[in-house]
Amino acid sequence: MDIYHDLCCSFRVPLWVAPLLHAASRLKTDQARRRKVYRLIQRQLMHHKVGCSRTDKPTYVYPAELKQMIRAAFPGEICDYPDPCHDNVFTVTMNDLNRLSSTDLG
Repeated sequence: MDIYHDLCCSFRVPLWVAPLLHAASRLKTDQARRRKVYRLIQRQLMHHKVGCSRTDKPTYVYPAELKQMIRAAFPGEICDYPDPCHDNVFTVTMNDLNRLSSTDLG
């Protein structure tokens, strides 16, 4: 877990993401691990209604720092997909992630 804590610190990503990385590390492939981390982050953002003012289910585009950190944690089989651009897209900022404190996460 210290590895993921250090990664979060080095990329200036909120520390509440470290346990999510640790939870995903149990999966078999790096691609599955990355998918799991993004799904867990999405669950927290949806729980706190981040980006839900326009639509009930936004499509999140994550900040570059978060993407780079997740790719550094799980570097295998990386595919660089373009960010979506439709009406339901919400671009998450580091400020959005920092607003979610680890005590609020459930």
